[in-house]
Amino acid sequence: MKQEYKDFIGIYDESVPVELCNEFVNNYEEAKKNRTIIDLSKKNKFGILEPTAHLLAKKDEVAIVAPLYSTIYPVPPVQAYFEFLSKCFECYINRYDIKFGGIIYNDIFKIHKVRKSEGFHQWHYERGKPSYVDRLMAYMTYLEVPKKGGETEFLHQSLRIEPIVGRTLIWPAGYTHIHRGNPPLNGEKMYIDGWFTSGKGDTNIDRGGK
Repeated sequence: MKQEYKDFIGIYDESVPVELCNEFVNNYEEAKKNRTIIDLSKKNKFGILEPTAHLLAKKDEVAIVAPLYSTIYPVPPVQAYFEFLSKCFECYINRYDIKFGGIIYNDIFKIHKVRKSEGFHQWHYERGKPSYVDRLMAYMTYLEVPKKGGETEFLHQSLRIEPIVGRTLIWPAGYTHIHRGNPPLNGEKMYIDGWFTSGKGDTNIDRGGK
């Protein structure tokens, strides 16, 4: 695994094997065919309903995965992903000597499918709502990337990060790291994102995203 750090953004190339990324991509298409992708535009069995304004800015498909009981993805690839992600997280906290007097949770994540010109292009940060204050750090891993476009852009750092399959990013959840996802210009993008939090994940509230 290759490591690089820019303004408290950890960039981990080859952090997740391409074969595992492809497995998530293939499973997503199977989940869509079986209609197990969660529709965030209306109330669903998880009680999730995103605000209208948020939906106007966000145009992509989302799967919310809670590994302990989700039927969207098989447990083995999810567990394997968490193991690779944990190595990135360990590198990050060691790099910045992060100390936290409590349990850090990571028990829910989302998978996004973004087609040409779609995505969440609004500038935002991961603690931008009262229900998000438990978020300490955000992470994302690129599973499928477009031939052009689809960068993750950080406002105050004047930084655009190219999407590469198997590349994982970790960054602080606060306002210092306002960011957005740029639209794919040629091809599609698929990625995992989630948060390291001070509380357990709750699928009964709006969990937001990029």
